Amino acid sequence: MQLFVMKNGERLGPFSLEEVNRQLAAGTLEPADEAWYEGAPGLRALSSVTGVIMPGGASSSAASVTIATPPAAPAAAYAGFWIRAIAYVIDALVLLVVSEIILLPLKVLPGDTALTYGALIPLLVCFSYMPAFWSSARQGTLGQIICGIKVVNALTGGRISVPQALARWLALLLAFLIGLMLLPYWLRE
Repeated sequence: MQLFVMKNGERLGPFSLEEVNRQLAAGTLEPADEAWYEGAPGLRALSSVTGVIMPGGASSSAASVTIATPPAAPAAAYAGFWIRAIAYVIDALVLLVVSEIILLPLKVLPGDTALTYGALIPLLVCFSYMPAFWSSARQGTLGQIICGIKVVNALTGGRISVPQALARWLALLLAFLIGLMLLPYWLRE
């Protein structure tokens, strides 16, 4: 936007908005000076023009006025399918060992009870293992750490929160269950 300024009966300009803000900060223009820009119905005080920063305001300075932008998240290098698959195999082995250690004393229980625990314990171990490691300072499970994979927040590039980790785990579980349901159809073809 180009501004024409009337100061002491003299027409000055055109000035860019940044230049008007610089001159206001330097004191060469006053907030009461009148200005006109294309599309304006007539002359109006600089203090009423959108984008003009008044001297003494939070952003007034003789320096160039810029808009603050958030820092860009670092570019992430995504892990490929095979390295992720290797990490999941390692994690599956870790989960198997931990689950078996927990289930060992429960194997003496009657058949149905042992079967129920045999199905629930690995699920609970997995439910606590993966989100806890994903949201930890290491940012990955043991398999992911061994394979050099980190789980990061897509916006900040930092670690994810526990609720985000739980949501990711539930999405992973859902994808796994859908894959199991579709497996018979894939094997028939």
